[in-house]
Amino acid sequence: MNRIIYTEKDFRIVEIYNEFYSLDDLKGDCFDPKVNDDLDFEQLKREEIIFEKLVYNEGVFGYVLEKWNSEIDHGWEHLHSCWGFIGEYDANNEKFNHYIVDELKGQIK
Repeated sequence: MNRIIYTEKDFRIVEIYNEFYSLDDLKGDCFDPKVNDDLDFEQLKREEIIFEKLVYNEGVFGYVLEKWNSEIDHGWEHLHSCWGFIGEYDANNEKFNHYIVDELKGQIK
C-alpha cells in the first residue's frame, strides 16, 4: 500500500503503510501519569483510548524520499525516511498534514 505523494525532477516522496508499528512506541510517555501528573488520570485514560482508536482507524505511515539512479540495477534509491505518522497524508487536513513531507521536500536539490 504505497502511494507517491510528491515528485520533483528525479526525486519522489513515497507514503508507505506501516503494518509493523508498536503502539507503545507511538504513545511514548504521552499517557504516562508519572510524566503527566498535572492531568487527571481518568482524562489521560480517555485520551489514550481516543489515540488508540485513531491509530486503529487511520493506520500508521512512513515517508521515504527517493532519488532516481538511472544506472543499471539501481533505480529508486532511498535518501531519507521517517516513520510513525498517524493517517494518510492530506495537505488540506491539519490532523494529517504531516510536517515530515515539507522537511523531505526541503532536502530536494
